[in-house]
Amino acid sequence: MESRAPSLIPETQSSPTSLDAEILQVRQQIQNLTHRRAALTAALLSSPSSQALLARARAQPTPSPHISTLEKRIKEQQRQNVQNSYRMCAGATMFEGRDPDPNAVDDGRIVGVRIEIFNRRLADLFHFLEGTRTFRPPYYLLLNRPNPASPSLRIHRHTIPQCIPLQYLASRFLSMSVLSDETLPEPQNLARLVRDLRRELMSYHLRQDAIVTLGESANTELDGGQRNLVKEVKAVDAENRDVRIEWEDGTVGRLAVDNNGNLQKVVVLDDGKSRRREKERSILSAKTIGKLAQTLV
Repeated sequence: MESRAPSLIPETQSSPTSLDAEILQVRQQIQNLTHRRAALTAALLSSPSSQALLARARAQPTPSPHISTLEKRIKEQQRQNVQNSYRMCAGATMFEGRDPDPNAVDDGRIVGVRIEIFNRRLADLFHFLEGTRTFRPPYYLLLNRPNPASPSLRIHRHTIPQCIPLQYLASRFLSMSVLSDETLPEPQNLARLVRDLRRELMSYHLRQDAIVTLGESANTELDGGQRNLVKEVKAVDAENRDVRIEWEDGTVGRLAVDNNGNLQKVVVLDDGKSRRREKERSILSAKTIGKLAQTLV
């Protein structure tokens, strides 16, 4: 009679839900370590002591063959640091260009505005190594002069999302109408247009990031040992102002969010379509959508 050798690997029975949670946790750890390695590499290449060590190594009689590769990496990092500094300090920059269309007005001359938006996936600015914090693809606003004899500008092309009130802002700050026959046209204010447009874009992405972060906190353990029983969090409209939250017990909540992410109205209905006043007050106590994770239990 054959006897089966004992297995050295302990047998564990894990449910698909726990395995998915473990896989998600491992992927998050890999992502965090990847970001940490990139941040430490950038700090090391930008350090003055590293450049001093490179200069001493270059002065050796027989320098290492890796010196040229290291010099190339340091120069690339320096260029990246300069670019990041410009993008961080100047959220909007202007440039001149030319429309290749041979029939374009004003001989194709255009004025472009490049708007930078920084991606802040986490609300805690001191834990930047644990999340995705990078520049988003820039937005472009191209303007031209329909009348070459006039300095007035109008929007030529743009990459602004449709949910951003660009036409409303343009009607306020790039108006080309004449108030009366005796008065001059209302002066345009391009700086105010760009400032308000960038504010709208920043608010839009901050609301979007808050909703995504809130969805990622669903069905996780909160401080104090409580369990977040949220099943799904998503934006109902394109502007990320109407948020729908669904709990595992069938309860559904709708949140109205203003331009700055403040909670304006909250309605929570259970499976029987009855109002959950206590949960509504608990959600409103967070005041902003970025602080909702600890109240969605």
